[in-house]
Amino acid sequence: MSGSALDNVTWKGNSRKMYKAVMSSVPSIFRSTIRREIESWVVEHKVKVVTEDLLLKMFYEKAPKGYKQKLGPKLEAMKTTRGETRGVSEEENTDSEDEE
Repeated sequence: MSGSALDNVTWKGNSRKMYKAVMSSVPSIFRSTIRREIESWVVEHKVKVVTEDLLLKMFYEKAPKGYKQKLGPKLEAMKTTRGETRGVSEEENTDSEDEE
């Protein structure tokens, strides 16, 4: 795998904009550290597709309390998928329908 783990994922919905909002809220001195933390999380969880819900999950797991309170509502407002992505892929949904 060459480059950043974030270069090798597919971004869905507003997930990339949400990621950029997180990074722009971080003081520049900490950005490389935060980027590495996010990349490690992506690799550890074998993420191939970053959805808005997955980005929020990662944010709420990793962010300090103050950032959760300040930035969390802004990120939630950026979502384009309201409750449509609950950790089950669309393929899993359509496969179960096909079996019936």
